[in-house]
Amino acid sequence: MSRAFLNDPADVVAEMLDGIVLATPDIDRIASRNVLVTARRDRSLVAVISGGGSGHEPAAAGYLGAGALTACACGDVYASPSVDAVLAAIRCVTSDAGALLVVMNYTGDRLNFGLAAERAKLEGYAVETVVVSDDCALAEGEVGIAGRRGLAGTVFVHKVAGAAAAAGKSLREVAAEAKACADAVGTMGVATRACTLPGANGVAREIANGRMELGLGIHGEPGAETVEAKGCDEVVGTLLERIFERNATLGKLGPGSKVGVMVNSLGSTPMMELYVAARAARAWLVGVKQARVTRAYVGTFMSAIDMRGFSITVVSLDDDGRVARLDAPCSCPAWPKDARTTPGQLIVVEGPKQDPEAATKSRSAGSEPKTAEGAAAEKAIKRVAKELIAIEEELTKYDTAVGDGDCGVTIRKGAEALLKDVETYPVDDAAELARALGETVRRSMGGTSGALYDIFFTAAAEKLKKIAKGKAPGAEVVCVAFITGVHSMMQYGGARGGDRTMLDALVPASTMASVSAMAKNSGVSIAVEAAKAAKTGAMDTKNMRARAGRSSYVNPEVLKDTPDPGAVAAATWLQAVADSLS
Repeated sequence: MSRAFLNDPADVVAEMLDGIVLATPDIDRIASRNVLVTARRDRSLVAVISGGGSGHEPAAAGYLGAGALTACACGDVYASPSVDAVLAAIRCVTSDAGALLVVMNYTGDRLNFGLAAERAKLEGYAVETVVVSDDCALAEGEVGIAGRRGLAGTVFVHKVAGAAAAAGKSLREVAAEAKACADAVGTMGVATRACTLPGANGVAREIANGRMELGLGIHGEPGAETVEAKGCDEVVGTLLERIFERNATLGKLGPGSKVGVMVNSLGSTPMMELYVAARAARAWLVGVKQARVTRAYVGTFMSAIDMRGFSITVVSLDDDGRVARLDAPCSCPAWPKDARTTPGQLIVVEGPKQDPEAATKSRSAGSEPKTAEGAAAEKAIKRVAKELIAIEEELTKYDTAVGDGDCGVTIRKGAEALLKDVETYPVDDAAELARALGETVRRSMGGTSGALYDIFFTAAAEKLKKIAKGKAPGAEVVCVAFITGVHSMMQYGGARGGDRTMLDALVPASTMASVSAMAKNSGVSIAVEAAKAAKTGAMDTKNMRARAGRSSYVNPEVLKDTPDPGAVAAATWLQAVADSLS
């Protein structure tokens, strides 16, 4: 029986948010969404939006308020918030001044916040994104494609961005200050006991008595190394040494440089120990680095439920403007805390901004396309869906060997949804069609594949909207949109060609499409050549080492002679498009 004071663990996030609204002044919750917003906000200012998985309280809800965050989207425990939640936050609080998204560097957060940003841009919002990756657990050569994690240093970025926005700075200026702050913070943690997930009977994993983990994250994952337990001074010294070694900005600081230090409880570390750690941190910074510690923050700023440990963050404060932002007044409860109560209000967010001509671009089920291009697009979509359904068993076989076995089912669900929705697609408008395809795929497929394909179609839609302007696009324009979509998948997903993912079919296809288009080939020829390149790329994954996706956790020997199922699916739909045009 769990010792936690909870009801149904599945309801913990929603019930927690209700409690936060009750106990915090001027915070509202968006109806039916795990999204909190500041109730009294100046709509002439840039909105600053963040969030992430729950379990890190007071982050991110504790940093809502004037001079800090405007809204936060809260996912399930240790899970990224949904695209819809982030998009709801953007729609609710963003004015013509635009919005900055502050995103912690985790794949799910990058994908969902990134897709929400792209969809918001398509709806007409001005959106910029800053990714925080302050983790210093690994040396430069040990950091993989995913990059360094976002940790407690993120709250400094929240505060700087919020204060810059409150000062009336433009979106570009707010983003620049936030990015500079993100580059100037480094964090590393230590723990002697892992966390206990809601509803669990015990800790997520055991750390042996007399041992401690260095360089662990905030989700209960193991640290970079396990060492013998040491005294606080020695532990703090080790953490700080790694931070200055592995953060480029901090590593360049010389004697006399000004810094701020944050000692952050990971959940159940008492204040007594945090203050001892703060003392040790100041002594090391002054004695070893000869730095001037001008700001100190001690408490719980970003926890990991009830983990027994703490993290140390160092921020460069040689920039007087950054100091002013950190010192600027704000109303958020975690900086500083505020215990007043308020019932709050549920608010309903309007839907996306509508194009005045959007209604004329949709069509009723069963109606025929008005143009030859529209008819060709509908034919291609139906062909794609049928071909993808036909290879479900093949994809399942491949994914059972190299992944978790669900690729075939996931692709089939997406294909069936395409067949269901195709009759209502605005096939005569390429940009609107791409947007609709992305919506269908994300809704039906879910997971990483659904998000990545929606990013692909949304980015392509934005490019088509700018170039085609409602007219039927030529082959060259379609190629540009295709290439834009592939580049966006790489930008937000983090993978590249050669990493053994669907991109190993899409990247060669986009390259060949570009070459063929430059040669002034016909649309049919371009599609055929792109499909051939995609098939070759997909088959080449048999000999690739996985560096991204679920296969990256699988023994390389297991991967031999089995192509990546996502790449096979991508090659299949590209071939189906080519066949439909021939």
